[in-house]
Amino acid sequence: MSSKHVAARRSCSRTIGLCCLIALAGCSQRPSATLEIEPAVARRCDVPVPVTVSWDASPLGLAWAQIEVNGVGLKPKVWTAGPSKGSQQTGAWAEDGFTVTLRAMNGVELARRTLTTVPCDSND
Repeated sequence: MSSKHVAARRSCSRTIGLCCLIALAGCSQRPSATLEIEPAVARRCDVPVPVTVSWDASPLGLAWAQIEVNGVGLKPKVWTAGPSKGSQQTGAWAEDGFTVTLRAMNGVELARRTLTTVPCDSND
């Protein structure tokens, strides 16, 4: 095999190796925050309901976080702030469109969840 062919094969191998590394880098999992509300869906005839809010921003290396809440058309307000991981229950005031937002203490939005409702029966 000539030196030109050897050089071409090495170049091709490097290119393939580089493409594989780029593809694998795109598949790596980035840490992310989690935010859950329970229930996430409620029957219209059952609202307003209490909602359990659970969050975890610690995978992002954050020690502290804040939770904002708001209803449809209302300005979000800080509901609780403290450790980056926790769980807390609202009062029985969550209705359709009730939104919970997890934020870093610098205001960056990390996650958002919204309560939705479904009909109580076929007549609703």
